[in-house]
Amino acid sequence: MPADLTGPFDHRRPRLFLAIVTAFVAVIGTLGAAHGQPDAEPLDALAFALLLVSPVVLATAPRHHVLAATLSLAATGAYLLLGYPWGPVFVPTVTVLAGVMLAGPAAHGRVVAWSGVVVLAGITVAAATLRGGPPAVALLGGLAWTTVALLAAGGVRGRVARMTAVRAARREHELNAVTAERLRIARELHDVLAHSLSAINVQAGVGLHLLDRDPEQARAALAAIRSTSRESLDEVRTVLGIVRAEGGEVPRSPAWDLGALPRLVGQVPGVVVGLTVEDAAHDAAPRLAGIVYRVVQESLTNVQRHAAGATRATVEVRVVGTGEASSPRSARPRTLVVTVSDDGAARADRPADPSWAGGLDDRLVTEGYGLRGMRERVTDAGGTLTAGPGPRGGFLVEARLPWEARGAVGPDDDDATTDQNPAEQEDP
Repeated sequence: MPADLTGPFDHRRPRLFLAIVTAFVAVIGTLGAAHGQPDAEPLDALAFALLLVSPVVLATAPRHHVLAATLSLAATGAYLLLGYPWGPVFVPTVTVLAGVMLAGPAAHGRVVAWSGVVVLAGITVAAATLRGGPPAVALLGGLAWTTVALLAAGGVRGRVARMTAVRAARREHELNAVTAERLRIARELHDVLAHSLSAINVQAGVGLHLLDRDPEQARAALAAIRSTSRESLDEVRTVLGIVRAEGGEVPRSPAWDLGALPRLVGQVPGVVVGLTVEDAAHDAAPRLAGIVYRVVQESLTNVQRHAAGATRATVEVRVVGTGEASSPRSARPRTLVVTVSDDGAARADRPADPSWAGGLDDRLVTEGYGLRGMRERVTDAGGTLTAGPGPRGGFLVEARLPWEARGAVGPDDDDATTDQNPAEQEDP
C-alpha cells in the first residue's frame, strides 16, 4: 500500500501502548488536579467514562478520522461543560488528533487533525467563559503545546513515509537485479545449448549418412559430437556453478578471451569459417571480449540453423577510430566492431538489403531468442547491433561496442572475472 495511505498508527501495537499511557495520565492527573478545585463537580463514574473515551477511540478507530475526532472532542466538551475539574483532560484529545494524523490517508488526516485543534480551542474558550477557568496564559500555553504535538506528529508521519519509500525503492531495485540476473543466466544457457546442440545435430546427420559408406568419417563425426557435448557440459556446469555457489568470491559470468575464437569457428560443421581478429582487438576488456565471443557464437549457430546452402562464413573483429570517449570532438571515438556474414541463400521474406550503404534494415528480421539475447548484451554495454540480409545475399550481423581497454575500470568489471578459457580445454 502507498506510504501516503498508511501510517505508523495503522499498526495496533503502538496505538494500544499510547492509549494505555494516555488513560493513565488522564485519570491520575485529573485525580491530582481535583484537590485544588473545590468549586468543581466531584469526579464520578461519568467523569471517568468521559476521560476514557479518547483512549478507547485511539486504540480502536484512528483510521476513521472524522469519527475519532468527533467522539474525542464531544467527550472533552461534555466533561468541561458539566463542571468537572480542569486538568489533563486535553491530553487524550490531543493524542487522538495526533493519532488521526498518524493513521490512514495522510492528507485527510492532516485536515481533520488541524480542524480538531480549532474546535478544541473553541470548546476550551466556551467552557472558560461559562464556568470560569485557568488564566489565559495557561490556556495559550496549552494551545502552543497542542500545536507542537501535531507538528511533531506530522514530522513523524513524513519521516515514516520517506523511510517506507526508501525501503520500497530498495525492494524494487533488488527485484530488478534478480530479474536481470535470471535473464543473464537464461542468455548464457541459451547461447551454450543452442550452439552445441546445433553442431551435434549436424554432426549426427553426417554420421548417420556415412555410417555404412565411410565408417572413418562417421567415427570422426561421433568424436566431434563427443567433444562438442563435453565442452557444452563444461560451460553449463560453469553457469550453474555460479547459481549454486554460496559465499566466497564467485564469478558472476564467464568471460571468454578472444583467443577462444579460432576454436569456436572450427566447430561449425559443413561451413568454412574465415576469422580475422586485429591485434588491437586483443587489448579489449574481458567484458567486451565476452560479448564478442557470445555474438560470434550465436551468429554461427544461426548460420547452421537458418542459412540455407551456406558453405562459407566470415568473422571479423576490428577496432575503428583513434580517440577515446573523453577525447575532443575532432577525434573519432574508438569502437570495437564484430561482423559475422555468410553466403547462404536469401529467404523470400528477407530480400537482399538495397540500402546497404545506409546500414542494415533489421526490421526485415523477426527476432528470436538468439538475436534478442545478442541485442540485449550489446545494448547493456552501450553498443548497437544490426542484423539482416547482406548486400550480396546471405545474412550479416554487426555489433558496435564502445571501446574499453583491458585493465580499465568499467561499470561491470566485477562481472568480468574469468573462468577457464574454452580454447585451453583439452580434447577428450
